[in-house]
Amino acid sequence: MTTGSFKLRSLLAAAILLTFVPQGLALEKSKTAEPVTKKTKVVEKGSWKAEWETTLRKAREEGEVAVCGVSIAAGLRDSIKLFKEKFGINLLITTGRTSEMAPKLLQERRNGLYLQDVMISGQNTMVESLKPAGAFDPLEPLLVLPEVTDQKLWYDGRFNWADEGRYIFNFALYPIHMVFINTELVKPGEIRSYYDLLQPKWKDKILINDPTTAGVANISFSAMVYNSLVDQDFFRKLTAQKNMMTRDQDLQATWLAKGKYPIALWPTTGAVAKFMEAGAPVIPVANMKEGTAAGSSGSGLAIFNKAPHPHAAKVFINWFLSREGQAAIQNSVRKQTRRIDVPPEGLSPMETRIPGVKYYPMPDEKEKFILTEAKKYKQLAEQLFAPLK
Repeated sequence: MTTGSFKLRSLLAAAILLTFVPQGLALEKSKTAEPVTKKTKVVEKGSWKAEWETTLRKAREEGEVAVCGVSIAAGLRDSIKLFKEKFGINLLITTGRTSEMAPKLLQERRNGLYLQDVMISGQNTMVESLKPAGAFDPLEPLLVLPEVTDQKLWYDGRFNWADEGRYIFNFALYPIHMVFINTELVKPGEIRSYYDLLQPKWKDKILINDPTTAGVANISFSAMVYNSLVDQDFFRKLTAQKNMMTRDQDLQATWLAKGKYPIALWPTTGAVAKFMEAGAPVIPVANMKEGTAAGSSGSGLAIFNKAPHPHAAKVFINWFLSREGQAAIQNSVRKQTRRIDVPPEGLSPMETRIPGVKYYPMPDEKEKFILTEAKKYKQLAEQLFAPLK
């Protein structure tokens, strides 16, 4: 391939990609907010102001708020100055691997040390170890600001909680693309449904990221079954096509970009994105007929029980979930917020929700799935994809 032809293909691929993403900064349409229940806090007009002023005064006396977590929490470092100038409160950030952080936090608490106020992390760690140990308090009673409590400002017109007790708030929501195509081998629009992958002409032509091991492929497979995007017979027919399955995610992206395979199912977005940025003719199929999935992995928000700075923590939580706070964290970590009044400026089109597309939840952000169903879906994947091993 000559340099000139590659550049031309790159420009064509970029132009094609734009057809899958929204133009401008149009906000998504929200459905009617969920009905108020006994578990939903009602904030009457004006009633929140006195509570907020009292909280602010006590928070400034505490002087600081300690937030811990992983990658998204690290993005808060860009907001330390902003938070200090706005509220007069120091924002302390501690980050690390959840596999190391959770045991450390639990050991500290067993020793009577309560050092952290708020956690921003993956839902699995929170649900599997910290919440059962009584480390968190319910979060919903702390929501005060009207722009936070107004559920019409959140995706689908409602809050999204990881758990029934409403301890863990899911604040991000970004697309998880299941299918990518090489546009030199597959025409954009040629695949509009997952069932189009079963057409005879794609036999031996689909490269599948192994869903039987932990990772994006397993949870993407689970999402398709969990949300009934396809039936189980779809996967039986897919494996009967004798398609290629691999655990090497970089190899999968390479083969797709170079045209060895025209279609990839459940590839790692980061690996594919590198080739797309380099101009490879690869795009996601972003608007499948049956809908697609969107995730909030790593974006669980919770307040610790016996927080050392409870009022400052309350201020932080309300600011963080406000339009300003969510815009700040979105700009830092490039993960789209659930707030629909924060425009996706600066985000990759591939990681931006498209108005009108139905997005279904990734099940690994929900307590019930994490605790009782994940193993079942892994076993199902092993059963359905056994013919390709």
